Amino acid sequence: MRQSHMRRRSLDSAEIKSVDAARVRRCMDDYAAQLLATNPAVEEIVVFGSFADDTYAPGSDLDVFIILASAKKPPRDRIPDFLPRGFPVPTDVFPFTRAEMAELDSSPLLDAVRRSSWRYRRS
Repeated sequence: MRQSHMRRRSLDSAEIKSVDAARVRRCMDDYAAQLLATNPAVEEIVVFGSFADDTYAPGSDLDVFIILASAKKPPRDRIPDFLPRGFPVPTDVFPFTRAEMAELDSSPLLDAVRRSSWRYRRS
Protein backbone atom coordinates (compact mmCIF):
# COMPACT_ATOMS: atom_id res chain seq x y z
CA MET A 1 0.00 0.00 0.00
CA ARG A 2 1.34 3.41 -0.95
CA GLN A 3 1.50 6.13 1.72
CA SER A 4 0.46 9.66 1.06
CA HIS A 5 3.04 12.30 1.91
CA MET A 6 1.03 15.43 2.53
CA ARG A 7 2.61 18.53 3.91
CA ARG A 8 1.21 19.79 7.12
CA ARG A 9 -0.42 23.16 6.57
CA SER A 10 1.09 25.97 8.58
CA LEU A 11 -1.02 28.75 9.96
CA ASP A 12 -0.19 32.36 9.23
CA SER A 13 -1.99 33.74 12.25
CA ALA A 14 -1.62 33.40 15.97
CA GLU A 15 -4.23 31.66 18.06
CA ILE A 16 -5.80 34.03 20.56
CA LYS A 17 -6.55 32.38 23.88
CA SER A 18 -7.71 35.37 25.92
CA VAL A 19 -8.78 38.97 25.53
CA ASP A 20 -7.33 41.85 27.55
CA ALA A 21 -10.58 43.82 27.85
CA ALA A 22 -8.93 46.56 29.94
CA ARG A 23 -6.38 47.15 27.16
CA VAL A 24 -9.16 47.25 24.55
CA ARG A 25 -10.96 49.85 26.70
CA ARG A 26 -7.80 51.98 27.08
CA CYS A 27 -7.12 51.86 23.34
CA MET A 28 -10.73 52.80 22.61
CA ASP A 29 -10.66 55.66 25.15
CA ASP A 30 -7.48 57.06 23.58
CA TYR A 31 -8.78 56.62 20.03
CA ALA A 32 -12.09 58.34 20.81
CA ALA A 33 -10.42 61.25 22.61
CA GLN A 34 -8.03 61.78 19.70
CA LEU A 35 -10.78 61.52 17.08
CA LEU A 36 -13.10 63.94 18.90
CA ALA A 37 -10.24 66.40 19.44
CA THR A 38 -8.98 66.40 15.86
CA ASN A 39 -12.01 65.80 13.63
CA PRO A 40 -14.77 68.43 13.99
CA ALA A 41 -17.19 66.35 11.88
CA VAL A 42 -17.26 63.59 14.53
CA GLU A 43 -20.23 64.12 16.86
CA GLU A 44 -20.38 60.80 18.67
CA ILE A 45 -18.62 57.43 18.80
CA VAL A 46 -20.48 54.29 19.88
CA VAL A 47 -18.99 50.89 20.63
CA PHE A 48 -21.60 48.18 20.04
CA GLY A 49 -21.71 44.43 19.67
CA SER A 50 -19.93 41.86 21.81
CA PHE A 51 -17.52 44.23 23.57
CA ALA A 52 -20.32 46.64 24.49
CA ASP A 53 -22.55 43.74 25.61
CA ASP A 54 -19.69 42.08 27.53
CA THR A 55 -20.17 38.89 25.50
CA TYR A 56 -16.83 39.02 23.66
CA ALA A 57 -14.60 35.99 23.28
CA PRO A 58 -11.18 35.33 21.75
CA GLY A 59 -11.46 36.27 18.10
CA SER A 60 -14.18 38.88 18.65
CA ASP A 61 -13.79 42.17 16.86
CA LEU A 62 -14.53 45.65 18.18
CA ASP A 63 -17.47 47.33 16.42
CA VAL A 64 -17.30 51.14 16.36
CA PHE A 65 -20.07 53.34 14.95
CA ILE A 66 -18.98 56.92 14.24
CA ILE A 67 -21.69 59.58 13.91
CA LEU A 68 -20.67 62.46 11.65
CA ALA A 69 -22.24 65.89 11.21
CA SER A 70 -21.36 65.77 7.52
CA ALA A 71 -19.11 63.98 5.05
CA LYS A 72 -17.96 64.43 1.48
CA LYS A 73 -17.16 60.78 0.71
CA PRO A 74 -19.62 57.87 0.59
CA PRO A 75 -19.66 55.73 3.80
CA ARG A 76 -17.59 52.87 2.35
CA ASP A 77 -14.87 55.27 1.15
CA ARG A 78 -14.63 56.87 4.63
CA ILE A 79 -13.69 53.66 6.42
CA PRO A 80 -9.90 53.90 5.85
CA ASP A 81 -9.94 57.45 7.28
CA PHE A 82 -11.29 56.15 10.59
CA LEU A 83 -9.53 52.82 11.10
CA PRO A 84 -7.59 52.89 14.38
CA ARG A 85 -3.97 51.78 14.49
CA GLY A 86 -2.40 49.41 16.99
CA PHE A 87 -5.55 47.97 18.55
CA PRO A 88 -5.20 44.61 20.34
CA VAL A 89 -8.26 43.21 18.51
CA PRO A 90 -9.60 43.54 14.95
CA THR A 91 -11.75 46.65 14.64
CA ASP A 92 -14.63 47.44 12.29
CA VAL A 93 -15.68 51.08 11.87
CA PHE A 94 -18.99 52.36 10.55
CA PRO A 95 -18.78 56.12 9.80
CA PHE A 96 -22.25 57.51 8.99
CA THR A 97 -23.84 60.96 8.95
CA ARG A 98 -27.10 61.55 10.81
CA ALA A 99 -28.90 61.82 7.44
CA GLU A 100 -27.54 58.41 6.40
CA MET A 101 -28.60 57.00 9.76
CA ALA A 102 -32.17 58.15 9.09
CA GLU A 103 -32.14 56.08 5.89
CA LEU A 104 -31.08 53.01 7.92
CA ASP A 105 -33.64 53.65 10.66
CA SER A 106 -35.00 50.11 11.06
CA SER A 107 -31.75 48.22 10.44
CA PRO A 108 -30.35 45.71 12.96
CA LEU A 109 -27.10 47.72 12.87
CA LEU A 110 -28.79 50.85 14.20
CA ASP A 111 -30.78 48.83 16.74
CA ALA A 112 -27.49 47.55 18.19
CA VAL A 113 -26.02 51.07 18.19
CA ARG A 114 -29.09 52.48 19.99
CA ARG A 115 -28.91 49.77 22.68
CA SER A 116 -25.26 50.45 23.49
CA SER A 117 -24.28 52.51 26.51
CA TRP A 118 -20.55 52.63 25.59
CA ARG A 119 -20.46 56.11 24.03
CA TYR A 120 -18.12 59.03 23.56
CA ARG A 121 -19.54 62.49 22.83
CA ARG A 122 -18.16 65.86 22.02
CA SER A 123 -18.09 68.05 25.15
